[in-house]
Amino acid sequence: QRFTMHKAIVILAIFGAATADLSCDDCTMLGNSVSAAASTDEAIQGQLDLITDAVCATAEDLEACLEALPDFWTAIAKLFWDPVIGWFSPSAYLCIDVCAMKSFVSTPSCQDCSNRLYYSISNMALPDFQDAVLSSYLEGDFCSQNYEDQVEGCKEGLKVVLPIAMSVLAESGDMWIDNFCTNDIGCM
Repeated sequence: QRFTMHKAIVILAIFGAATADLSCDDCTMLGNSVSAAASTDEAIQGQLDLITDAVCATAEDLEACLEALPDFWTAIAKLFWDPVIGWFSPSAYLCIDVCAMKSFVSTPSCQDCSNRLYYSISNMALPDFQDAVLSSYLEGDFCSQNYEDQVEGCKEGLKVVLPIAMSVLAESGDMWIDNFCTNDIGCM
């Protein structure tokens, strides 16, 4: 069974911050690069550093949360940042509008790169997007594949972790986007 993000997330691409200066190839490179960067062990640890206090503040058992969250978030993050179906997927979400226009520019401007990523990440804070992502995890086989002996506990954990983590990550753009666009994408 293929895990897919809820169709509502397509709104992200349809109403995206498209500009004539960002080509399909540029956007695809951007999406693949940020997906790869966000799913490294170092990046996932950075995400945990950002979300742990907010997530575990809601837990009945703080110690259990602190112990379980790293493995739980790592499993979530591997799918959440997947370059084919994840948040920054060029073909599924991030670049649908740009690739439909098929503009051609050699290198994206830093403004286009930053605008696209800020717009995308800011949508993580929107309840409709959070609900769509949560539904995709709950209705997919994430819990049965990763926590086959604790499927219900996994589902309850997702209901707590995903909305909080997405809200916290939505506010993290100033920590990485401009640097990523300049150093990893080589924008102009």
